[in-house]
Amino acid sequence: MIVLASQSPRRKELLARILKDTPFLSLPSQIDEREIQEGDCRKLVLREAIAKGEDVSSRREGDVVIASDTMVVFKGEQLGKPKDERDAVSTLRRLQGEEHEVLTGYAILKDGKVLKEGVVESVLYILPMDEEAIRDYVKTGSPLDKAGSYGIQDKEYIHSEIRKGYMENIMGFPIIEIERDLKELKAI
Repeated sequence: MIVLASQSPRRKELLARILKDTPFLSLPSQIDEREIQEGDCRKLVLREAIAKGEDVSSRREGDVVIASDTMVVFKGEQLGKPKDERDAVSTLRRLQGEEHEVLTGYAILKDGKVLKEGVVESVLYILPMDEEAIRDYVKTGSPLDKAGSYGIQDKEYIHSEIRKGYMENIMGFPIIEIERDLKELKAI
């Protein structure tokens, strides 16, 4: 059985695209991501993905577990999920009219052992937004559970240009690399 170490609707949808008609289980990790906060952003996002995968793998003997974690990095600073609406507004003000990196770390494990891992980088430019558009978007609640206070799929509010990488990675699940690795492992 393939197990996704996440309850994210976006990640479930993207894994389903890779697996086509193959069923999979979605089981969230129980780690506290806030405990893993220090270090280089690339190493940190990978450590978080591995920790999520190890947690779920410890409960799913014999299953292939896929875990990922996404981080928004702006001018060298990690931008996590906002604390509240005010924080989301502040973050969106900072990002508009600027480029930033989106790093997604992923790990594929079986029986607690990491079989494949990686960090995929994308660069995104958020087109300028006026204050009313920022506040209207934050009021939807969508930005409150997302790194960087936005979801690239929220096209009604967020207008952006991908300068490097691809959409699914920015959504938090690098399907190209994960599909390649699952095939190499003969898991699909």
